[in-house]
Amino acid sequence: MWFGAIGGGKKSFTHHECWEVVKYCKRFIIIPTGPDVVLNETPLRDSTTSDSPLDSPMSEDSPIQKEPRPIGRKAAKAKKAGNSSNHNSKFLEEIARQNAIRIEMEQKRQDMEVAIQAECAQEKEYLRKKDIEKTDRETMAMDTSHMSPETKQYWKLERRDVMRRRLFQDDGPSNTDWLNDQNH
Repeated sequence: MWFGAIGGGKKSFTHHECWEVVKYCKRFIIIPTGPDVVLNETPLRDSTTSDSPLDSPMSEDSPIQKEPRPIGRKAAKAKKAGNSSNHNSKFLEEIARQNAIRIEMEQKRQDMEVAIQAECAQEKEYLRKKDIEKTDRETMAMDTSHMSPETKQYWKLERRDVMRRRLFQDDGPSNTDWLNDQNH
């Protein structure tokens, strides 16, 4: 009825499906505010309802609350600047936290690397000692009966070096400990 009255009767309202969607929105709720108005003998609103969006929530005495006024440019800029420093401090705190995590992970990686290097050094030392022991056993077991006197002398000196190493080695009991024993 309101649409027809505003258009001077020239247009008819054809968007009924749209009206069904918006008729309960705040702007379009019909609130009676005065006596019945008649235009061309057609009442613009019933005595209990009004179809005019101009009569609805925009009036001062309306029970429906108005939307708050948006803030101005200066206030928005000041608010953004205030939030910006707060945002910057949060950003810097996050960077510091991430750096602390990165440093901690780097320290753990370095610790693991040092532990691996120590383990590799122990393994190399163990293999070196095993190789020396194998060479010493081969030296001690060498048959010199078929060798020339010079070669025999060389192997005799090698055996003496092996015996000295074993005598002065403090790795626990050895097969040659009886040589150091005072009872013999």
